[in-house]
Amino acid sequence: MSNVPASAGLAWIREGFAIFRKQPGGLMLLMLAYLVAGVILGIIPLLGQWLPMILAPVFTAVFVQACAAADRKQSLTPEMLRPIFQKPVFPRLAGLGALFVLVLALLAMLFASVVGMDTMRQMAEQQVKPDAAAAAAAANGNFGWAMFVIFLLSLPLSMAMLFAAPLIFWQQMRVGKALFYSFFAVWRALRAFLVYFLCWVAIVMLLTNVVLLLLGKTLLGMAVLQSSLMVIVMVIQCSVYAAYKAIFSEPELPGTGA
Repeated sequence: MSNVPASAGLAWIREGFAIFRKQPGGLMLLMLAYLVAGVILGIIPLLGQWLPMILAPVFTAVFVQACAAADRKQSLTPEMLRPIFQKPVFPRLAGLGALFVLVLALLAMLFASVVGMDTMRQMAEQQVKPDAAAAAAAANGNFGWAMFVIFLLSLPLSMAMLFAAPLIFWQQMRVGKALFYSFFAVWRALRAFLVYFLCWVAIVMLLTNVVLLLLGKTLLGMAVLQSSLMVIVMVIQCSVYAAYKAIFSEPELPGTGA
C-alpha cells in the first residue's frame, strides 16, 4: 500500500471516466446483466430479499475485473471471470456478503432501539407516502440522533468493504485480512477519499438538477435521469478500480497472464 495525496481523489474520478470511455458498451451491458440478475434473485422465495446483498461482493469482483480488462482494452472473457466462481474465492466473497448483511441487520436493530418500534412501523407502512413517513420521523426526537450515530458507525464498515472483494479475488486474501487491509488502505488515503466522495456527491447532484431542470419530472426526464445514474454507477466502479490500482498496484488478470 502506498500513501497518496488528496488530489488523487479527483484523479481517480478522471481515470474512471477514461476507463469507461474505452469500453462503454460492454460495461453497460454488464450493468444491465447485473440488474437482470438482481431481479431474478429477488423472486426466489424466502431468500430473494437477501441474496442480492449476500452476493454483492461477487458482483463487485466481476465489475472490477471488467474495469481492469477495459483499462487494458481487452474484452472480458469467461476465463477472466471463472476464478470468481470457484473455490476459495466464491465462498469467501459470499461470506463477506453474509457478514455485511449481518452488520446491516445489527445497525437496523440499533436504529430501531433508539427511535422505537412505533416509528419504524409507521415508516414501513408509509413507504409509498414519503411525506407522511418523513413527518413521522420528524415527530420522533431521537430520529436525527439515531441517523447520526448510524452514519458514524457505517463509515468504518464502508472503509472495510471498499476494497475487500478485489483483495479477496486478486490477492487471494481471507475475509478478515481483506477487511483489515481495505480499512487501513482507506485510512491512509483518507484525504484523497474525502475529495473523492465530495466530488461524486457534487457530480450526482449537478447531473440530477440539470436533467430535472431541462426535462422536469416527466416520464422522459425520469428515464434520462435513471439511465444517466446507471452510467455514473458504472463509472464509479471504474474509479474504484483506479483507486485500487494506485494504492495496491495493478493486478494480474486471470486468464490473460497480464
